[in-house]
Amino acid sequence: MDLMTMDHNHGDEDTDSTTKSCPMIMVFHGGHCERILWRGWVAATVTEFALSCVALAVLAFLYELLKFFRDQLVRREGRKETERLRLAEEIRQKNAHNSGCSETPLAEIREKTYWQRIFNSAHIIQSLLNLVQLVISYLLMLIFMNYNYWLCLSVILGLGLGYFFFGWIKKDQQDGDCCP
Repeated sequence: MDLMTMDHNHGDEDTDSTTKSCPMIMVFHGGHCERILWRGWVAATVTEFALSCVALAVLAFLYELLKFFRDQLVRREGRKETERLRLAEEIRQKNAHNSGCSETPLAEIREKTYWQRIFNSAHIIQSLLNLVQLVISYLLMLIFMNYNYWLCLSVILGLGLGYFFFGWIKKDQQDGDCCP
């Protein structure tokens, strides 16, 4: 039994001859005939395969851009919150100096409640962007699991170029993608 040419359609009677001629091979291999993610995305010719590789590299690049964009949004929201707290503290201190030695307690700086933080527009945008980032990352993983050298290389090059352009802009070593 030749495992390299074994068709794994498991009872799906697909009459399209192009789809039939591009089996799912579960070992690393080369070649240009591939089913990519969906039954309708079949790269049967070298041109289709090359365009698919370029599209996947662009998708991987956009994944890195999305990570960078989300990081910038977090930094911007952090700066806004810090500025808001600084201004509130300045106003509190100014009122304390102007009022003399009053025994009246000053109003505390009001922190946002849990529900205000959850339904904050910035948090909702971050959550939606995180969802998109997760979907793209799993799609890239599934593409890599086609085990085609060229598809794997496209994903790696797209991620590498994306990191080259966006990933190095981390000011702290603590801002890494993983645990300390």
